Amino acid sequence: MATGGGVLITGARGQLGRVTVEAARRRGLHVVGLGHAELPVEDAAVVQQAFATIRPALVLHCAAWTDVDGCERDPARATLVNADGTARVADACVRFGARLVYVSTDFVFDGTARAPYRPEDAPNPISHYGASKLAGERHVLGHARADFHVLRVSWVFGPGGRNFPRAILDRARSGQPLQVVEDEVGSPSFTRDLAEAMLDLAAAHAPGGVYHACNEGVISRHRFAEDIVRLAGLRVAVGRMRATELVRPARRPAFSALDCGKLALVRGRTLPNYLDALERYLGEESAGADPR
Repeated sequence: MATGGGVLITGARGQLGRVTVEAARRRGLHVVGLGHAELPVEDAAVVQQAFATIRPALVLHCAAWTDVDGCERDPARATLVNADGTARVADACVRFGARLVYVSTDFVFDGTARAPYRPEDAPNPISHYGASKLAGERHVLGHARADFHVLRVSWVFGPGGRNFPRAILDRARSGQPLQVVEDEVGSPSFTRDLAEAMLDLAAAHAPGGVYHACNEGVISRHRFAEDIVRLAGLRVAVGRMRATELVRPARRPAFSALDCGKLALVRGRTLPNYLDALERYLGEESAGADPR
């Protein structure tokens, strides 16, 4: 797929970045994976030096500050990492002639839709996290390059990370009562499936622009929690609550399911159903492959 400088993966110590490094290496690609310690994307000089040294042919930009409530408390940092950092990566890709896939989020939408959001639907973020990621998208798309892609993902979970299934399992196993919101609806995304989709998108040399990627299925947070405890073999009741009952700094979109048809046309297939993905995740978790 990538020649010359190979593939640079930013955010390579994160939940998505680490499995993308693994997936790319399984495909026989020459991969350089850099975490925040090696490549703080908010530092323009470090970004330029890294690109000058590595000279990648393809960049998979997974680095981000994804703490939604943290971004709400510190919007300046959110902008510095998610918007300005992405701009620096995109500019460096232009300078060194690299292709780019930038990982964005369903939180660029306001949640008022009644059908899964399509890539061409107008964003309208309701949190600083969503706004900072949308600003990153605009920096990427502003270059109007046929080899620059934005890949929006949603409800991400995978081995070795802080995520919704991990939080549900920890609470269920601790014996604490479970109350989960029933009025937030979306589509889960397993990192291992996302990594393959991202690599397929880059390998296909698809037209530049925005794509959506998530596992098949549109569910509520409450339904997702019920599926997690059931498939984990736990006998735990999952109570219902409304999002307004939670005191959180950042608002979440009430509906953020994504229409992934555009990506499916490129790949020739959809991502697996979320239940299939959840079973695989739980299999890794039970085998001790989900370090924290």
